[in-house]
Amino acid sequence: MIFMVTKTLEQFEKNVGISFGYVKKDLLSVNDMVSDIHEKMQHLSLNQAMLVEKIMKLEQKLASKPVAKKTEKKVAKKKAAPKKAKKTAAKPVKKIVKETTVYQ
Repeated sequence: MIFMVTKTLEQFEKNVGISFGYVKKDLLSVNDMVSDIHEKMQHLSLNQAMLVEKIMKLEQKLASKPVAKKTEKKVAKKKAAPKKAKKTAAKPVKKIVKETTVYQ
């Protein structure tokens, strides 16, 4: 029985040691991944800083150029031409003749 207990204890220690080995390996791979992510973040940060710098230069160039004012022409509504008086034929004037007849 003591032999079995010592054998099981040895097997238990061996299994625990193997388990810790796997844990150590997993922790090292996680550490490598975190380092890679950190490097990528630094690279992106540098890219962002360069882009901001370029944008600032472009803004300064645009600010230094004179701005051409766009003038909108107002479209005036066409006024209707004044109506010309129609020339109509002169109406004949009716002469009222009053004749007086004298009867004798």
